[in-house]
Amino acid sequence: MGNPIELVSQGDLQINTSLVCDGITSGRSEVKTIQDDVLLYVQVGSITIQSADETLTIQAGEAGFIRRGEYLFEYFSDANAGKIETISVFFDTDFLTSFVQRHAEMLASFVAVGQLSRVIAKLSINELVKQTLDGLFAVIEFKLPGILYKLKLEELLLLIVHSSSGGELCRLLRQQANRSSDRLNAFMEKHYLKEWKLSEYAREFGASLTTFKELFHEVFGVSPRAWITERRLLYAYNLLLSSETRIVDIAIEAGFSSQSYFTQSYRRRFGITPSKVRSKLSLSSD
Repeated sequence: MGNPIELVSQGDLQINTSLVCDGITSGRSEVKTIQDDVLLYVQVGSITIQSADETLTIQAGEAGFIRRGEYLFEYFSDANAGKIETISVFFDTDFLTSFVQRHAEMLASFVAVGQLSRVIAKLSINELVKQTLDGLFAVIEFKLPGILYKLKLEELLLLIVHSSSGGELCRLLRQQANRSSDRLNAFMEKHYLKEWKLSEYAREFGASLTTFKELFHEVFGVSPRAWITERRLLYAYNLLLSSETRIVDIAIEAGFSSQSYFTQSYRRRFGITPSKVRSKLSLSSD
């Protein structure tokens, strides 16, 4: 997402705190891997995030909670400011698991309304939430003990849980208690390029085909085949933009049976053929 994440080390606490993106051209896009669940607050501009089954746009003054995974990001700068600015607050698995366990009863009492995504939720940001974000930076600026940063993170989540979009955040956080969800996510991230049949994926995961499909839909909201195709297309998207690998080799590396099938799938997903992408890149570099 533009500039590198600022990594701050504070005693025994390592903090991924903020990312301010300057000078991102409107309409630019990139595939981004989210290693830890993240609260993405857009201050200026807007960002569109695409998962396997959903597109979500976060405008200035809004935030999104994004679960670990790989997504397509598109950036649109403010007409006046000419740039995009965001704050990203990352939550590691241990912190979220502990949070969910401590507040399980409260989280269960909130009901999500409207959104059905299993990986992204749009969140409302009020003044109390903004003040808590400022407090996170203050902890770092004044080199306060790491425990205070963790308390601020907990305060941040609790404030959003009790906001108008609290049900959406609770729905995503409750997934944290599902160990099978994390295991499936890690398994698929490791093996999605394998040329396996679904029955082989299920067997390697250690489940029957029926159980595998049911768990997959519960976790990702789409069929295994749809998710695998999306991840392979995003993988190919990155290769097209970041390497000079031949298109036929990209198709093979990304797990497609032929270049023609890859081209059809890519055009259906992105509205342009891989060869035209390469032509545009060649023209822009001249």
